[in-house]
Amino acid sequence: MQIHITSGGESLAEIAKEYGTSEENIRNTNELYGYEPTEGTELLLLTPTRTYTAQPGDTPESICLRFGIRKNDLMILNPSLANSELVPGQTVNLRYGERPYGMSAANGYFFKGCSEERLNLMMPYLTYVTFASAVADGGGVRKNLNDEKWVRLVSSQEKIPLIRVYDRYTERYREGKDLSHFADELIELAADGGYKGIVLDACELVDSAKEFVDFLMILRKKMIGCDLILITEINENSPLDFSEYADGSVLYYPKYAMSEPKGFEEGEREVLSDFACRGESAKTFVDLPSLAIRGEKFISIGEANAVAMKNRYTITHNESTLLSHFRDRRQGEYRFESLKGIKAVLDLIREYGYMGVCFDIMNTPLSHLMMYNALFKTSYHTSVRSPEGCSRAREE
Repeated sequence: MQIHITSGGESLAEIAKEYGTSEENIRNTNELYGYEPTEGTELLLLTPTRTYTAQPGDTPESICLRFGIRKNDLMILNPSLANSELVPGQTVNLRYGERPYGMSAANGYFFKGCSEERLNLMMPYLTYVTFASAVADGGGVRKNLNDEKWVRLVSSQEKIPLIRVYDRYTERYREGKDLSHFADELIELAADGGYKGIVLDACELVDSAKEFVDFLMILRKKMIGCDLILITEINENSPLDFSEYADGSVLYYPKYAMSEPKGFEEGEREVLSDFACRGESAKTFVDLPSLAIRGEKFISIGEANAVAMKNRYTITHNESTLLSHFRDRRQGEYRFESLKGIKAVLDLIREYGYMGVCFDIMNTPLSHLMMYNALFKTSYHTSVRSPEGCSRAREE
């Protein structure tokens, strides 16, 4: 696996020849459809170490049987197969070399408006799919997404569907509302929807830490009896208890959204190392940035790259922050996480023993997912529960 930064006048054909791969492979990995890369574009280059030329009558299933590989792995190595038919003469990648960093798990966040085509493209890379489909407030818990079709699709592909609940009514913890009844509402919502667990947003509850921990203990005891898992969304300032009483956590650190981002060593490494020292990294997902910032607005990294390519803007890279940026005459500066930055985060995830990554299914570039898969083997386990995860809750 290598990252190539294009210089002026380079063609994809020349780059492919230099690295012993094909132009088609580079386009598929980096989603270069309709545009040529501009100067300064980062390209992920994965050189296949074993390929096969499809013959008449071949199917993905027959190729998997012949070469003894999982269909899930075949789709990861050949993302174009997710939404198109295999044709005779097509080169099929069977291996990109060994992935040296061990097992991990991936959690994709599904938002309203995501297409079935995009979900199918992302599915092979996922262990869990979290549907951002419920909001809790003073009036109770309500759905904001018709998710029945999508939950069935995820379950049919042996992935684990989770429902995300964003709790806006923080007063319930400070005012001593009926927390047991609220826990029952959440569990009923998950069970009736065909989910295997709940992802609960806890980022804004630092001021009600004790009361929220009391609720987590109530919820966790009830969920164990229903064979459901609990994951909390937290940030680097959340108390340790927010993750200790759950089966897993999602750790956010939005450096990419800062107007004056810290350097990588001062930012990402500091946050990830500090949280790992608290002892919860083995059951924690790390959020991977998927959005670019344009002025005060957010767009996908893919859209930002498309703007640069369409207008032939040179992309420059900050070696301190590991951010990429360019300036548009009308929209101002665009800034987004570089491929080099994503790889550096993945190295830290491996170094500090984190469970895996989570990402926005709609906006994460395919190259980021290909890089993730090249460094880690996606886990096929069906639970994030650990003997230590809920020790206090069980004792009490």
